[in-house]
Amino acid sequence: MKITTLMKRSASLLLLGLTLWVPVNAQQALKIYVAPNGKVNAAGTLKNPVSTISTALARANAAAKKSKKPVEIILRAGVYPQTNTLEIVQGKTWNSLVPLTIKAYNNEKVIVHGGKIIAPNLIKPVSDAGYRKRFLPEFRNRIRQVNLKEAGIKNTGKLRMTGFTRPFAPAWLEIFTNDEPGRIARWPNKGTVPIHSVLDTGSIPRWGDSTNRGGTFTYKDINRPSRWKEPEKAWIAGFFMWGYADDAVPLKGIDTVKQTITTLKPHAYGFGNGKPWRAWHAYNIPEEIDVPGEYYVDTETKMLYFLPPDNLKKLEISELESPLFSIDDVQNVKIQNLDFTCSRGIGITMERTERVLIDGCKFTNLGIVAVFMGKGVEAESDSLSVFAVKPASRSIGSLVQYVYDHTVFDREAGKNNGIVNCEVYNTGSGGFLISGGNRLTLERGNNYVKNCSIHDFNRIERSYRPGIWITGVGNSISNCDIYNAPSSGVMLHGNNHLVEYNNFHHLVMDSDDMGALYFGRNPSEMGQIVRYNYFHHIGGDHKTMAVYHDDGACGMEVYDNVFYKAGTVAGFIGGGRDNPYHNNIFIETKYAGHIDDRLKHWARAMLVKDGTFQKRLEAVNYKNPPYSTQYPTLPKYFEDNPEIPKRDTFYNNLLVKMPKRVEGREEMLPFMKSNYETNEDPGFENYAKENFKLRKDAIIWQKIPGFRNIPFEKIGYQKVK
Repeated sequence: MKITTLMKRSASLLLLGLTLWVPVNAQQALKIYVAPNGKVNAAGTLKNPVSTISTALARANAAAKKSKKPVEIILRAGVYPQTNTLEIVQGKTWNSLVPLTIKAYNNEKVIVHGGKIIAPNLIKPVSDAGYRKRFLPEFRNRIRQVNLKEAGIKNTGKLRMTGFTRPFAPAWLEIFTNDEPGRIARWPNKGTVPIHSVLDTGSIPRWGDSTNRGGTFTYKDINRPSRWKEPEKAWIAGFFMWGYADDAVPLKGIDTVKQTITTLKPHAYGFGNGKPWRAWHAYNIPEEIDVPGEYYVDTETKMLYFLPPDNLKKLEISELESPLFSIDDVQNVKIQNLDFTCSRGIGITMERTERVLIDGCKFTNLGIVAVFMGKGVEAESDSLSVFAVKPASRSIGSLVQYVYDHTVFDREAGKNNGIVNCEVYNTGSGGFLISGGNRLTLERGNNYVKNCSIHDFNRIERSYRPGIWITGVGNSISNCDIYNAPSSGVMLHGNNHLVEYNNFHHLVMDSDDMGALYFGRNPSEMGQIVRYNYFHHIGGDHKTMAVYHDDGACGMEVYDNVFYKAGTVAGFIGGGRDNPYHNNIFIETKYAGHIDDRLKHWARAMLVKDGTFQKRLEAVNYKNPPYSTQYPTLPKYFEDNPEIPKRDTFYNNLLVKMPKRVEGREEMLPFMKSNYETNEDPGFENYAKENFKLRKDAIIWQKIPGFRNIPFEKIGYQKVK
């Protein structure tokens, strides 16, 4: 097949293009040492270190201009609090092309910190008798307070609407006890409450209603809200209409007699009921502090109330809203073995960089994401619109929606940059957002994420905030563990990306109609390779997918993967074409594939003249090189019955204990005779322990001559000691 050959060629070129950080100057590096107990005017030696990273950067810049030797800033163990963004910016804090490394000394624990560690003497019993009465009797004596003014925290931030179509923005004040995230006091502590009946859907901004009217709905057979003294300060969160669109909105009020809730602001799709995910939980309610780590901030009195764990050793409060590190317009910079934590914003932002490597770092307890490559867009924190925004540095904003509407947006992410051997967890709104390359010329970015562990990355926002979001051209994700999230693990836009050797599991656990790996709605975004991945234990109670080719997505080749208990559908093709599946192993998943012709029916508006697909194809000059030469089927897209899926083939696959092969119209997803189906162990090395490498005596070698053994032992993250 032409499409297969082209994709394999793209993958080979991409592999050749991956460039790890290599110093361009082999001379002995100049070393500047830093320690929390150092001195500003110290010599910067191991025995006489300076006290701050910013001081060391200034020294490094001056030294590099004089000596032209590589520079290493070496940090001794301890906490480095940041009240402003640390900058490595060409022409501002850095004026050299020599390699710069910032690293921990002998792998000591170095913490770049965006908040404050609260002194024990500031943690006191609750002094306001009125507030004490609001708390549950069994917890009153255990709840503690911190006067934020006394702690030196001036900005408490503000709660904001979070979720589908909402922009990324800094978190509000958060607390962390013993390094674990706290949570704003909520009810119920686990699970949600169904929307019983809808009295008013509220305005529906998604369909052009700009009246900004909140909704009203009823709840049934619960008395808990009658305890809440100030329900107008409470918020609710949940999936209010569709299971892929979470939201969080403030309340206007609660009528505990009629058992109705009215929101102050609308949800994008309005409020609905009748589906299991259409449910809510309430938060920002001091009366509900009943779990260790729960807290409430009285923004008027600047008082924090929280329930500490029995063994409270450390209380931290996040404060910094701008990135901890920003790296712009530089080359050959390495950040190595540092911990980034306790911030309301982003860990590291990067723009127009080349050969910048983030190696062995840990990102935890951040309000937004760990690393953001390239530009984002401006956006008001509560906006559902992207029409008034414009590109912006060091801010993500409404980038997800903006990229849908501006598909060739060059985010200026640079090239040959990497994130390797890192860990990310307990972030608010995702993990890594990478980009690079040019969608008009198909020039590759060759930026990559490799050998990273990314999990529990949706503390605050629960949909469309993936562990890795990859855009641009010619970038890659490899050998990562991505897991424990309510929605997608990877979202993909652009061309010629490579996703390989990754371990995807326990993803889309709360959502409906979402995939662990998701892309779609742009037929020009071709050339993707998905291979050597393990998708398993995907999805919860709703309909979910392992790989989701949504709304006419084209040009993703999926081969040599293992799908085990991989959601409702392993490979979901929603009306697109040129998405071949071959040499995969499907095990105990309801459907191996799905196919439909939605572009002929309910999604046909995407194909109308001057419609979504025409605009997106013309934006990249799809009838001319390089698109016409790299993707030979694309120039005839509209002449080739685009409403009908084509060349979505399914061949040389192994299906083990699969209830059904295809959901939808199987004739559109040809199951060629070369597939093999069995209800027996086909010869796995250890089926019970999920080792799905095939033995030499496996029956598949007879049933499908030429079937390739999947390198199962090479999949996933390996912790670097």
